[in-house]
Amino acid sequence: MNRLYFAIGLSAFSVFLAGCQKNQPVVETGRRDSGSIEKVSLILSPFEEDDMQSRTSYDFANRQFLWSEGDAVGIVNEQGGHLKFLIKEDYYGSTKASFDGRGYALLPGVNYAGYSPFYPDYDLDPTHLPISYKGQVQQGNDDQSHLGSHSYIAAIGSAPETGSLNFKFKNIGSPHRYNVPVTPGDYTVFRLYVQEPKYILEGTINLMSPDEASLIAIAPVELSNEISLDLTGTTVSEAGILSCWMMVPPADLSGDIIRMTLTKEDGTVLLAVAPGRDCPANYRRFFYPQSSVSPASRDVGSGAGRVEVQVVRASAEVDLTVESQVEWLSLSSSSTSGLVTTYTFDVAENTGSEREGTISFTETSTGLANTVKVTQKKAGTIIGIGGWDSENRSGRAN
Repeated sequence: MNRLYFAIGLSAFSVFLAGCQKNQPVVETGRRDSGSIEKVSLILSPFEEDDMQSRTSYDFANRQFLWSEGDAVGIVNEQGGHLKFLIKEDYYGSTKASFDGRGYALLPGVNYAGYSPFYPDYDLDPTHLPISYKGQVQQGNDDQSHLGSHSYIAAIGSAPETGSLNFKFKNIGSPHRYNVPVTPGDYTVFRLYVQEPKYILEGTINLMSPDEASLIAIAPVELSNEISLDLTGTTVSEAGILSCWMMVPPADLSGDIIRMTLTKEDGTVLLAVAPGRDCPANYRRFFYPQSSVSPASRDVGSGAGRVEVQVVRASAEVDLTVESQVEWLSLSSSSTSGLVTTYTFDVAENTGSEREGTISFTETSTGLANTVKVTQKKAGTIIGIGGWDSENRSGRAN
């Protein structure tokens, strides 16, 4: 599934029969009544639009999941039946698929559910379907092709009429796009941080849940205050916007500050920040940091010298307040080329013990700040040429 919405009509889906041997499943489908099946339809609700973003140029087609090579749907029942349905090549790039399943029947009084992506274990416990948001990999700026592998859907089967079996799928997570202003370079990792552990990196859902709300509720196995996206192979040739797409588990981030880091191949770390929002299941969310700063931190020797910090603005209208939090770091000059401004700070000689200072870059529109940490070694310590100006390029959001 490569896009962000789909509706699937499958005519004549097959059903698991009573008495089938384990690990050699025959198709079983439905929830409730027995009887022959002539038509099975699956419908996935579209992702709700992000109601606070009018700047997006994405049209309706970008909210569609389309079938593609390797896609499969799993069907389970409470008696342990589990079957994989591969989507045929005829339906790649489409929202619909069909199968001929005439001659099969529902098991009486048995509950059924469907889900995707398929989990390759025919002994799967349907009350504990594994969900994971680890291992997401984006191939290039604004690439969305990876979203399908972590876009989990589930549905309770119903048989409202003779010969019909329906699954109305719900999305368990949501696609998020983060448009971060960046300097040129080869990027390897994008990370999000919040103060408390609110990201469900791994969990389970109960496919035998009695209702839709509990069906898509993830039981946490591993909670974290950060979630990451592999960007290996993503190159930005000039200062501009790097769009990072992630499937994100439901989380209420209202009142939180989302801190972001982007790591380059040479180890340089960029910082960005955006206000948090409620991120329920089934909603696309778009985040637009107004600026980024780099590097995230600097180590300097004890001698007098200078430190440079680069800021990239999302647009020329973005205003920033730049302030050093310590007296021994003072802004001496700045120069701007396009959307990139380089700020130069004088560093006073240190005659005592090691000390730390911070420089804040506060966005006027959001009131949020990116903070660069500068560590100056104790008196007599020489780092790099001239006794200062050595850069610690590693780091994370402070």
